Order: sequence, then structure tokens, then C-alpha cells
Amino acid sequence: MKNHARRLLSIAVMTAALAAPMLVAAGPAQALLPNRSCGTVVGSDSTTAANLNKVLTGKLRNAMTAYRVSCARAIADATRARGLSERAAVIAVTTAIVESVLENNPNRLDHTSVGLFQQQDWWGSFEERLDPAYATNAFLNAMVKAYPNNAWQSQPIGVVAQKVQVSAYPDRYQLEAADAQRIVSALSTPAPVTPASRVHVEVVGADGGMHNTDADYASGQWSGTWTAMGGSALKALTSAVTGNTMHVFALGSTGRVYTKDANYTTGQWSSGWQEVPGDFQGATAISASSTGNQVHLEVLGAGGVMHNTDADYGTGQWTGVWADMGGTGLKALTTAVTGSTMHVYAVGAEGQVFTRDANYGTGQWTGWQNVPGGFLGATDIAASSTGNQVHLEVLGAGGVMHNTDADYGTGQWTGVWADMGGSGLTALTTAVTSSTMHVYAIGAGGQVFTRDANYGTGQWTGWQSVPGDESGATAITASTTK
Repeated sequence: MKNHARRLLSIAVMTAALAAPMLVAAGPAQALLPNRSCGTVVGSDSTTAANLNKVLTGKLRNAMTAYRVSCARAIADATRARGLSERAAVIAVTTAIVESVLENNPNRLDHTSVGLFQQQDWWGSFEERLDPAYATNAFLNAMVKAYPNNAWQSQPIGVVAQKVQVSAYPDRYQLEAADAQRIVSALSTPAPVTPASRVHVEVVGADGGMHNTDADYASGQWSGTWTAMGGSALKALTSAVTGNTMHVFALGSTGRVYTKDANYTTGQWSSGWQEVPGDFQGATAISASSTGNQVHLEVLGAGGVMHNTDADYGTGQWTGVWADMGGTGLKALTTAVTGSTMHVYAVGAEGQVFTRDANYGTGQWTGWQNVPGGFLGATDIAASSTGNQVHLEVLGAGGVMHNTDADYGTGQWTGVWADMGGSGLTALTTAVTSSTMHVYAIGAGGQVFTRDANYGTGQWTGWQSVPGDESGATAITASTTK
């Protein structure tokens, strides 16, 4: 990308420790780094490339390869996952043809630009910009922001691409739009997607600091140890993922909100905790979720009122303000996402369960509604999604877990709360790999337990101890990465 305008870099500064070591542009005596993978190159990609070489007329005339097909598919798949139309994929592929000839290039040949969209360092860390899904979502986030109310749908493709990229050569994009349409049309079969299989569990330990352990559900292995990750007097945790980076958020002793990141592509954690912009104080509960590169952070403040702030990890921007979202007497929060909609669930003063939605496609919030089933006495709550279904767990009297489910494709709730057992549980969180929801709970002595619900088979497992013998835990969160 050729835009050299100054940008605010609050997130980039905050997560500088996650960035890969600085590379210098290759000089005459230096070999260029090889292009990065865009994902699996499947057997049919060579045939698709050969067929496209018969019809492409622009920069990629007679130059399409199986690798470039895989890169175009990565862009199209990331766009499809957002629920955006095919035109959005065509706009993104048009841009990538001009910027990188559909190659995930790690060499900094134009200032700090790398990757499919030649994004400079304010778009994310070095590794994030070389993650096709992250880079595509960053581009799409900027496009949607530049054209409110989906106005990009009616604008010329080249004009939209230029609006985002701000290139010194604005006329080059429209010339590639027809080829981009041909490429997207040829991608009728998505490439196999590597499912997320690693779950990262964080707890606040007896020392008031955060401790971490990991599980790989593809291999069935836990790390078996709990690693101290710093912090002191923490009282609540939540986490969300963008790309392959997990963002952990914690409440300090005075209810201030802090964050640190773990990039599971590089294996690096940011060096220390940083305060989330907005100077919030007095928070008592917290929840985070993500749509694309955006993280949506909710807290409960004085009087049990919910407040919201958002971060765009594609552009490095926080809103920097905490919006009052209403509610009163709320005492616990959780969130889950289906499509581009975030569903918030909260426990009221008498342990009732409420919900409201934020559609990040339209920017609209709904009001609070009771979750069907009439549950009372809830003390904690956790939610996760598989497809259009959200699975909601609460702790009731005696620390017993109860479950109910909603299908947001049909708009139906089960309307009942099933007793799922357990005793003396004090805190809950959930994470999903493939069609399996993993529940993690803190027991009466601060031990950590887990059980699974396979929503492909409808089967639940029993409770098991999480390896590592952690005790004294007081708060818990879990996230999933590849």
C-alpha cells in the first residue's frame, strides 16, 4: 500500500513485543525471502490456474499459478466468512492483484509494506500482515468504514480499492477488476480449512497473577503445566482472538481494565500488561468477543450498568471511550458471536438471565430481553457458538451447571435449562474446536475442571481435572487458535 499518512498506533505500540524482528529491504547482496503460504494448494488449483490463463487479460495474463489461486481463495474465504457479498471478494482480489500480483510477499520493498495487500506497519504486526485472513479482514474493515451503509456495493471497484489503499497510482485498480471477477467466479470450491484445535486456558491464581496452560485437541495433549504470566491482584479475566493472536483482558484491584497479547503464530507474548484506553474504573465483570479484526469489550460498572468499547486490530485503533449500554444491577457477563452479530448475556440482581444483540454489519443494538426458561439464582455465565447455535451455561444453586441453547438461524431457544451436574463450582468459561464445546470450571478449592459437549453427536463427557494441579484459582477464561 502506498499511503504514507501518519496514523495513530495505540495498539501497535501496545503490542510491539509481538512483532517479528525487523527485516531490512534486500540489497544487491541479499536474497529475497520466499513468498509465504496462503494455505493449502489443492490438486484442482493447477487446473483452475490453467483455465484462468486462457481468459485473463491484465497483469496476470498467462501468469496464474496454483499458488496464486490459493492466495485468491484465502481472500475469498475470509470475505465469505464475514457474510459479505461476492463483490467484496472481487474488490479485495482486485486490490491484491495490483499490490502483490496475488503473492504473500514478506519482503519490505516499499517502505514497510508486506503481504497480499502490501500493508504498512500500522495495519498490524509483521506476522499478522502475512496472515491472509487477518490482512483481508483489515482491508475489509477499512472498506466498510470508508463506505457506511454498504455504499461500496454501488461504487466502481477501482474507486473503492483506491479509497482504501490511497495509492499514488489510482487508475491501476479498475484495469484489474474484470480479471478479479473471473478469478473469484472460478473459486467455486473453498480450500480445506485447518480447524482451530488449540485451546488456551488462563486463570487468576492464588497469587493474584495470571497463569496459563494449553491443550491441543487435535493430538489430545495438554502442556500439563501452568505458567505464571504476571499481573497482581487481578479479579476477572476474558479473552478474544483476531487472526491467530489471543488478546487477554483483566480487571485490576480497582476495576481498571488491562490487556496483553499472545501471538500463536510466532509463539510470543507481549512483555507486560497495558491499560485499555478510556480510563475506566470500578469494573466488576468483563467479557470480550471478536468479529473479524475487531474486538468488542464489555464491562459492568457502578450500579451493574454495562459499558462497551471497541478495538480494531487491523488499523491499530481503539475507540478510546466507554459507552454506557444500560442495564442495572447486572453482576456477570458473557458474549458469543454468530455471523457479524455479537450476543451479550448478563446475570441480573436476582440471578435472572438477560440478552441483547449488537449487529456489527448494521451497527444496531437491540434492547435487553429475558432468555427463555425462567432461570433464577445464576451466579456466573458463559457462552460459545457452533455455527448459528449459541450454547449458554450458568452456575446455579450449589454451584451446579445448567445449559440452554439457541439457534439464531431459526430464532428458536430450547426454552429449558438442563441440569449438567457439578457441585461447588464458582466460575465458568467455554471454548470451541470444530463442533465440540469445551467447558472449563473452577471448583470449590480453586481446582480447574473440564468437560466437553460434541454438537455433532449430541454427546457430553463427564468432568475431568485439567492437567497441572492448579489450585486456588479465582477467575478463568479460554480461547481457541490454530
